[in-house]
Amino acid sequence: MRTATIVVLALVAALAAGSVIPPRERKVADKDFLTRQKNIIQLLIRPNQRNLFTEQVEIGNAYDLEANLNNYRDAQEVKRFLNLYKHHELVARDEVFSIVYREHIWQVERLFNIFFLAKDYDTFYKTACWARDRVNGAMFVYALSVAVLHRPDTHDIILPPPYEVYPELFVDTTVIQKAYEARMSHQSGSYVIPYNYSSHIHNYLDRLNYFTEDVGLGTYLTYLNYEYPGWLNTRKYGLKSQHRGEVFYYTRQQLLARYQLERLSRGFPGVETFETDIYHPVQVGFNPHLHYPNGQPIPARPDGIRVHDNDLVDVDYVKNIEWRIRDAIDSHTFIANDADGYRRFFINETDGIEVLGNIIQGNADSVNRRYFKSYFGMLLSLYGHSVDPEHKLGVAPSALEHTETALRDPLYYNILKKTVDLFRQYQNQFPSYTRDELTVPGVKIESVDVDKLITYYDDFFFNLNNAVEIEKVEEADSLDIRVRQQRINHKPFTVRVNVKSDKAAKVMVRFYLAPKFDYLGRELTLNQKRKYAVELDRFPYEIVAGDNKIERSSRDSNAIVHDQLTTNILLKKVNQALEGKDPLYIGSSFRHCGFPERLLIPRGRKSGLPLNFFVVISPYNGQDLNTHPSVVSCGAGLNYEDVDTTPMGYPFDRNIWDPTNFLVPNIYQKDVIIYHKTQEEINNPQ
Repeated sequence: MRTATIVVLALVAALAAGSVIPPRERKVADKDFLTRQKNIIQLLIRPNQRNLFTEQVEIGNAYDLEANLNNYRDAQEVKRFLNLYKHHELVARDEVFSIVYREHIWQVERLFNIFFLAKDYDTFYKTACWARDRVNGAMFVYALSVAVLHRPDTHDIILPPPYEVYPELFVDTTVIQKAYEARMSHQSGSYVIPYNYSSHIHNYLDRLNYFTEDVGLGTYLTYLNYEYPGWLNTRKYGLKSQHRGEVFYYTRQQLLARYQLERLSRGFPGVETFETDIYHPVQVGFNPHLHYPNGQPIPARPDGIRVHDNDLVDVDYVKNIEWRIRDAIDSHTFIANDADGYRRFFINETDGIEVLGNIIQGNADSVNRRYFKSYFGMLLSLYGHSVDPEHKLGVAPSALEHTETALRDPLYYNILKKTVDLFRQYQNQFPSYTRDELTVPGVKIESVDVDKLITYYDDFFFNLNNAVEIEKVEEADSLDIRVRQQRINHKPFTVRVNVKSDKAAKVMVRFYLAPKFDYLGRELTLNQKRKYAVELDRFPYEIVAGDNKIERSSRDSNAIVHDQLTTNILLKKVNQALEGKDPLYIGSSFRHCGFPERLLIPRGRKSGLPLNFFVVISPYNGQDLNTHPSVVSCGAGLNYEDVDTTPMGYPFDRNIWDPTNFLVPNIYQKDVIIYHKTQEEINNPQ
């Protein structure tokens, strides 16, 4: 046992030494990087079809994993994967892969290992070329994407947008069918397919599909899962895991709050929680109108279906796990069973959310996965698998069982509500912040001005080429099938904050948007508003003694990412840079994970949607003023240092019983109104 422990610790040390992520600095991509960028894009083109790039096929056919075991940091992991491959125990290439299925999770981790543990890029690339045509396409895309984001020699690589890698998971079957027809009729030039959300409205919640079916929203959850895979043990791979559990909590809480604001904008009541038992039917049905690349439809769920035990999880077992978590929350006591052995420890207001987040997600850093399992994942399995609980009918995984599609299903937000309520149970045990705790002495916000907030719909184009098969790679050059979709957007706006300070100081500035009224028009209390407050931005600032004028554009928000380049445009830019025509810049300005800029604020109303805008200034506790892109909606990411030590969601993370104690001089509340306009009204303002 002692020898085995030494070996494991040696492996961890080796991985840690090889996994240090260099700082993100904007720079011109050199030839080596451009070649790598092109390599990765080509590997992800039509992943369910055999690779048509001859050079990659030849590299894969010539590569022998067993003969190159010394090129990996853990040869045993490579042997484990090869054992699965040789005995045909991997997910078949034409089978549907789901990151919710335990067996699939186990397999994808084995595949990730042979990518991540490659000692150098050359080994990594050859391994990827070998795996490209030998493993399940979706599993390949997932494992490769996670490896690219976490390997030091690929962390600046830009991945193609998920909605272009797997368009079948982002646009409905009628659009995919039209793409097939365009391919079969040999359409020349660009062929554009219009896609209207309203084509399948069946109930009132479908009036929100401009939000829930937004390709950027599905992309956000997909990349969030790539950055923080639940199965990834940070200690094993030598990665830092600052705030991993807290990020899980806060991203889900913010998703729920943002969805609540969207419901409010349409006059709908808030999301309700539900009881996890066979006696309470699931009232909300859902038909995704999607199918998998292998042709299987993503199943619909009828209204009023009841959950039952299935071959993945039992109803009573899920309830028992919930009560285990609730008991631990109330007692503030957890029994840990991890690499450090069994031990009892007490959680407090400093580390509690982090510990609880890891436990509820059931990720590999949880203190006791054997006892607490994965409550969140079990809920997704229980309700996502409700149509064919025993796999008797061969029904494919549901929308809830994929990150690309989960946010389309209204039930996902009920699951979020049930999950967030557990965190609320923990947070409610702590007293409200006192006036002294909230106050930054000598700092006062004099006024806040926000540009007029306007939302509208505009056209967005993306590529559907991956949805159709081709015979030769040369055909891809003439193939240009695109979808035109109306997506919600907003006019960029600037926030101006006038601050008076009696001294120079480093501070953190936060912007929040919260409801003012409920769906019936009743004004909410401050404590009710805080539960649905959405953080629009968070940034450090150095104020000087005297008057300060802070101006911040919505386009610079640390919560968002901008629309990704299409695969075709990205490839074109890479090729131009390789030819020396136009440089390609990489580094700090780009991050995959982040909330879509288009969805930063909820859809307004023609008559105006009244909301509250909060500006919060707090002491800055970091060592420097560097901020990671999209830190609000994604955290800093594994293996990055997060410079902010204040709890996520501060100061709305605790109850506000006395508004007079909360609205201190460095916190400012302002009424704002969001208007929704047509494209014509935007183009021709009166």
